[in-house]
Amino acid sequence: MKKIFNLSDTELEIMEFIWKAEKKLTFKEIMEYVNESMSKNWKKQTVSTYLTHLQESELLEVDKTMPRTYLYSAACSKEEYEHLCVKQLVQKSFNGSISKFVAAFTGGKKLTKEEADELRKLI
Repeated sequence: MKKIFNLSDTELEIMEFIWKAEKKLTFKEIMEYVNESMSKNWKKQTVSTYLTHLQESELLEVDKTMPRTYLYSAACSKEEYEHLCVKQLVQKSFNGSISKFVAAFTGGKKLTKEEADELRKLI
């Protein structure tokens, strides 16, 4: 995955729709969602630009096997995306240091015993 950390709120909202669909979606279905559920009044070119950026970010796959119909689906699960975002954040902002990340996350405060135990289980 490339630059997933740089997605706009709109791109994330489109991806949320695609993740929840759990099936391949046509351009028309995505276009209807954007204009109706997201209350946009966008032309095809605008939606296409967002979908292209999601493809370039390697979050979106396109099935072009059907003539004149593209089918869009998520290239990864939402959980995988979240994991990659956090991994990218730790790498970029904390030089890959989990301990610096946790220290920043807690605001320098000590973890409770329960929180420390929970972190140990995750490691």
